[in-house]
Amino acid sequence: MLLLVVTATVAPAAVGKPASPGATGAIESVVVFADRARVTRARTAPCEHGKARAAFDRLPASLDTRTLRGEVREQAEVIGLAGDLVNEQEAADPRARTLETERRKIETEIRAKEASKATIAAELEDMGAYGELFAATLTEEIRNPRPNTPAWARTLDAFQTRRAARLGEQRQLDIALRAHHLEIDKVDRQFRRLGGGGTRAYRTATVIVDCRTLAEITARVSYVVPGATWQPEYDVDFSARSRGKTGPGTARLTVGAVVRQSTGEDWDGVRLMLSTAKPKLGAEAPQPAPLIVDGYEQNRDRVLVQAQERRDQIHAGGRAGQTGPQAAGLEDKGNAFVLSLPHRVTIAADGRPVWSPVDVIETQATVKLVATPKLDQHVYQVVVLKNPAAYPLIEGRVRGYRGGSYVGDSQLRYRGVGEPFEVSLGLDEELKIERKTLDDKDTNPAFLSSTKHMVSVFRNELTNRAAGSETIELRESIPVSKIDDVKVELLGNRTTSGFQLDPARGFVTWPVVLKSGEKKNVDLGYTIHLPDNWQVGGR
Repeated sequence: MLLLVVTATVAPAAVGKPASPGATGAIESVVVFADRARVTRARTAPCEHGKARAAFDRLPASLDTRTLRGEVREQAEVIGLAGDLVNEQEAADPRARTLETERRKIETEIRAKEASKATIAAELEDMGAYGELFAATLTEEIRNPRPNTPAWARTLDAFQTRRAARLGEQRQLDIALRAHHLEIDKVDRQFRRLGGGGTRAYRTATVIVDCRTLAEITARVSYVVPGATWQPEYDVDFSARSRGKTGPGTARLTVGAVVRQSTGEDWDGVRLMLSTAKPKLGAEAPQPAPLIVDGYEQNRDRVLVQAQERRDQIHAGGRAGQTGPQAAGLEDKGNAFVLSLPHRVTIAADGRPVWSPVDVIETQATVKLVATPKLDQHVYQVVVLKNPAAYPLIEGRVRGYRGGSYVGDSQLRYRGVGEPFEVSLGLDEELKIERKTLDDKDTNPAFLSSTKHMVSVFRNELTNRAAGSETIELRESIPVSKIDDVKVELLGNRTTSGFQLDPARGFVTWPVVLKSGEKKNVDLGYTIHLPDNWQVGGR
């Protein structure tokens, strides 16, 4: 396996302060793999009687203890490494304790307001009963020849005022309780990001160093921890040299990375490296198993099956009804390499994605118009360039821009150094294409022949509604036979001339020149010749 280490050339940015190797054992650097990370901490320690003990506190409990290593780079020597698992109850995270205290305070407020609500509810219930009594009394008193209406009015006003006031207090308590519950949710989210309070544990490590003649040493401890991942993302911004739809120009390739981590510790101002390697801890070399060949006779007719091999399809950026590409795995084709970010970064252990630029490269590129009507009956503007980086581009999402204007996303598959690739710049609405089937039939064998024929003919109608002349690269394909008994023939008399044929892959392409307002038909015809005793799947 080839290991390529690449240091990017982006100008440094103030994304995080460098962590000095102080007494706390700050994180110095991190190597992120596809599903884990290797963290390196550093701290200084004084030498006493020729020995030093560099203690590292609050390491993640989830780290793989098999990967715990100590190192010293001065004229000294590591002579021991001790580690321990500490229960969080013995030494809780100060941030978790603060959150627990805040939560208890909010819960006390909630209980007090709930009690006030219960008191008001009981009083309102009493008021309801009193209102019924007052109504009954008023019914009796109204029969008095001289009713005391001013007293009744004062009593009723006082009753309504008191009831309205208590209802208002009840509404204010409801508002306050909703706010307290939102605060509880916020505290709980922060609490979970810290991995909990009293139930969390952490590890410690102590590097023992033979100082020799040194008075102070800088020790480092490294370990592998799960919960970290990264995916590549690319931006391709094409700037044309002319105003036309096609032609040469300059492409600016920005290589970026999206990093997520929930390892239980924040990475604050660290040197970050991204690796495509896939370490397998505890992996064992496989042993061969017995291989037995057996079989039995079965009389079955041969069947011809046509299968569409996977092809890169150019999707329009931002087309309705299509979902965006999903980030793929770190497929490096066996050539593991490491990308070093040119600046320090800070990434919290909350699992949120953090994007960071890795490299920016400018290269020559060309825009052309491409149509593959067998897959999609649209014409696309496509920028064609070669990978200008000193390392492969692994599979990931690519955002297309033209002159700084965003046009959409597509998926970039693995591309080696210098390997050409294409990025879609979106649909061209002024150019239309329609594909029709002209012929699709089976022909029985001729006299004294045992070969039958399957004929397929297609027509592509292209229309140019643009103001000027345009050239479209029309891409079609014919089947490729992998069986000696089956032959595929391109029908020259039913295929429009001027094409280029790639027989190994079955690709047929035409450069179609269309003047403004012009229509052209481009036909493709081929025949599959196969033995008469073969069946044809799906026909």
